Amino acid sequence: MNPPVPLQFGRARKDFRLTSHDSVYDVKKGELLCGFQKLVMRDSLIFDEPDLFKPDRFTKEKGAQLLDYLYWSNGPQSGSPTLSNKQCAGKDVVALTAALLVAHLFRRYDSITGDSSSITALQKSK
Repeated sequence: MNPPVPLQFGRARKDFRLTSHDSVYDVKKGELLCGFQKLVMRDSLIFDEPDLFKPDRFTKEKGAQLLDYLYWSNGPQSGSPTLSNKQCAGKDVVALTAALLVAHLFRRYDSITGDSSSITALQKSK
C-alpha cells in the first residue's frame, strides 16, 4: 500500500504527448518528470477498491492485465529490463527473494501469527 520508493524522477529524452484518462500533456525534451507511485496505484478508474489491500489483486486473468499498471522503476511489471528502458534490473530478484523468505518461514515454523505489519507469535517445527 505504501511503496518503498514513492517518487520517481526522469528527464524526457524527446518531445512526446503524455495522456491520462481525460487530458493530454505536451512534454518537451529535457523537461523533468516526476511520478508519485502512491497516487498511481490508487487510480479508481483502473483498480477496484484501490484503497483496500487485496493480496490476490494481481492474480488470475484480470490480475495479469493489471500488471501493466504496476510499475517497477521505469516500466510495467509485465515488461523486461533492457539497456534502453532503464527498468529495474532487480525486479525479478525482489519477487524471488520474497517467495524464498516465505518458503523458509513455512519450513521452519508450524504456526505463524501476525497482522499486516508484524509477526506476533511463532511456533517452531519439530
